[in-house]
Amino acid sequence: MSLTTEVEHALLGGPLTLDSGQRLHGTRLFPSDASIVLIGSRGSGKRSLGFIGATHLGRRLITEDHYFHEVEGSSRGAFILKYGIQEFYRRNVEVMRQMLYQNRSGCMIECGMASLAKEAQKVLLEFSKTNPVIYVTRNSQRIRQLLNLGEVEASRLETADLTHRLCSNMEYYNLYDPSCDLTEVPTDQGFPTVSARLKHVKEDFSAFLDHITGLGIIRNGFESPFSIAAMPPEYRSYTYALSLRLSTIPLLDLEQLESGSDAVQLKIDIWTPDIQKVIGKQVAAIRRKLGVPIIFHVEDYVFGDAQLSTVEKKDIYFQLLEYGLRLGVEYIVVDLEHSSDRVSNIVQSSGRTKVIGNYLVRTQEPWGWDDESRMKEYQKAQSLGCDMVRFVRATSRQADNDTVRAFLTQIESIPNHLPIIAYNLGDFGRPSLISNRIFTPVTHPIMKSTVSKSQFRQFLPTAAEAMQALYHNSVLDPLHYYHLGASVFYSLSPAMHNAAYRVCGMGHDFQSLKVASWEDIHNLCQDPNWGGAAITQPFKVEIMSRIAAKSYHATAIGAANTLLPLRVPSDSSPLDGSTQSLLRQANRRSKAGPVCAYYGDNTDFIGIMTCLRRSISPRNVVQPSKTTGIVIGAGGMARAAIYAMIQLGCRKIFVFNRTVAHAETVARHFNSWAAGLSSNGEIVRVMKSRNEAWPAGYQPPTMIVACVPARSVGDQPPADFEMPTQWLGSPTGGVVVELSYKPPLETPLLSQMRQVREESQRAWVMVNGLEVLPEQAIAQFELMTGRKAPKRRMRQEVLQNYHRYQD
Repeated sequence: MSLTTEVEHALLGGPLTLDSGQRLHGTRLFPSDASIVLIGSRGSGKRSLGFIGATHLGRRLITEDHYFHEVEGSSRGAFILKYGIQEFYRRNVEVMRQMLYQNRSGCMIECGMASLAKEAQKVLLEFSKTNPVIYVTRNSQRIRQLLNLGEVEASRLETADLTHRLCSNMEYYNLYDPSCDLTEVPTDQGFPTVSARLKHVKEDFSAFLDHITGLGIIRNGFESPFSIAAMPPEYRSYTYALSLRLSTIPLLDLEQLESGSDAVQLKIDIWTPDIQKVIGKQVAAIRRKLGVPIIFHVEDYVFGDAQLSTVEKKDIYFQLLEYGLRLGVEYIVVDLEHSSDRVSNIVQSSGRTKVIGNYLVRTQEPWGWDDESRMKEYQKAQSLGCDMVRFVRATSRQADNDTVRAFLTQIESIPNHLPIIAYNLGDFGRPSLISNRIFTPVTHPIMKSTVSKSQFRQFLPTAAEAMQALYHNSVLDPLHYYHLGASVFYSLSPAMHNAAYRVCGMGHDFQSLKVASWEDIHNLCQDPNWGGAAITQPFKVEIMSRIAAKSYHATAIGAANTLLPLRVPSDSSPLDGSTQSLLRQANRRSKAGPVCAYYGDNTDFIGIMTCLRRSISPRNVVQPSKTTGIVIGAGGMARAAIYAMIQLGCRKIFVFNRTVAHAETVARHFNSWAAGLSSNGEIVRVMKSRNEAWPAGYQPPTMIVACVPARSVGDQPPADFEMPTQWLGSPTGGVVVELSYKPPLETPLLSQMRQVREESQRAWVMVNGLEVLPEQAIAQFELMTGRKAPKRRMRQEVLQNYHRYQD
């Protein structure tokens, strides 16, 4: 359904139309295993997204053209030649209906151009009542370029494509990925690598699917309770929302806005003829560049000088909110001054998007925070089904900071109360912003040159300033973090972590210390001001027997590289190792106190898995029945590499180590843990000699991870490993990950593989340790602090500091 206003479209000379599809499209809350349907124009990228989604969720991919051929026994072209176009149209809709309703769960379904037919759209509309139907959009110029269309044909296709909004309940803007056409070719300090296609799109769309299915937070809470993704921001202590206006995003480099914020509040503050395209693109850009939840907020001044009636403004306001729900944003702000019926309708159609009921008073009113009407407003938001409530008031009185705190205390005393946000804005409002616990609005230094339409930004702190105030006021405690191991002189961890602390305004410090035994580690970690430790060889496996609670990942790997304190509970709550108990501990990070036990996690596999996923080419995408990987080494990193491959879906993994008994121990561990993932109960096999031929019946490896030290550790000499040439038979190349990052980066293995690539002309992608290291450290920082890591800064620190360890 579309709403036409009297505002003239400057370019087309016609009225401006906001096409929002079905205004209230069910609940959008579907079973997590409900099949997901992708529709959209040719060239929108549906097929690639379907493949990515099926791989990420472990589902079967069904494509409309393949299904038609399977059912009819012929291609569409052959069917048309035999039966004619009219019969094809009729039969195509029937086959599509059969494809949808016989595969209602556990699938990713890609619809072709049949979805443009009116009868097909009726089928899709009905199916969207029980399943996610995602309309995939893209920059129209990009589609025109990909399909080589003329102007008239491109315009006709774009107009027809818009009808997909009428039969879908979600929308995904497929943002351009430079890696698709290899214009983005990363360098490894002068060593060229081959860029993997769609590496950004893989991460973007996987995160989108995690949200709309609800699987992300469930999986993270179970696998790693200390992960920041395990607990929604509104239940964590002192979270910040970077305030961004839609109109200013094109003027900003979003990657520079990493600042310790936990979300972005996207303020829709402009009204343009192509508003949906603008919003969709910028939501996609925020997701890719900043990787945090989005709070979707339509400003009351969005219409500017447009000549609209009050009714028209309200209608468009709610259609904009509906469009935010279609985009699957994590939070949406609804002004509770509007009618209860319209607010309730938004709540009912919100799906997994959480609704923040909002009360904003821009002018100084005589009422105070202790006015009983505040409690009535809270109760109204609760009765309407809002997930959170936000109160914002302009003030010039210092005393209002005390009364807002008293109001918050009153709400928090209510059993099972809604998460509440409340603060003052004005010359004296900053103390209330600092003490507010949930989604405190913050700005960023580089945004101070842009104009604030609401005039409120001048009162906002940056996230770093807000965090610094909490340490200054002793709300949070500065803690000591360590990198502990037998050989840590070359560690880049202090540079990364200390830089991240500075960016985020934290009072912590991080240093590397050489230790000789578990007793050394234990003695250091009994300090009440100890916050966590990165553990390296040779202690990753040994400490597992000393840890009271472990993440799912650490248990599966049989090794931990991250040690965190479990403190004596201050509220007499049990410390029993349950998920809820660990989540409570996680919410006490950055608070000192007696250490009574340890929690262990593993982020090594995250760095390896991230780099493998980014670098795997479409031809080598992981197929459980075919793909083979090999890991060199049998220590803690080798265990993490095997687990990373398993997480990516690989079920045929070989391990080689010069001490065969160690390799066999690792293989037994994983074959016992993952017995149910393979038909014969064996996922990991041991290669006992470099002279062995590659085993018959297995494809040559397309994933190779070297986990042997390129430098001496203790009295052990460096490995200087090279792959036996008879193991390098993959006709499609693959990915080689070298975990060593101490200069020189050109290890014997990488030198060998570059030569193999040149001679064979096969697409081997090389990943050195400088790419892997920051990925695991970023995850480690977030586990230790509970804050979003400034990824860009941490990666920069690696590149700027690794030369210090040149021999």
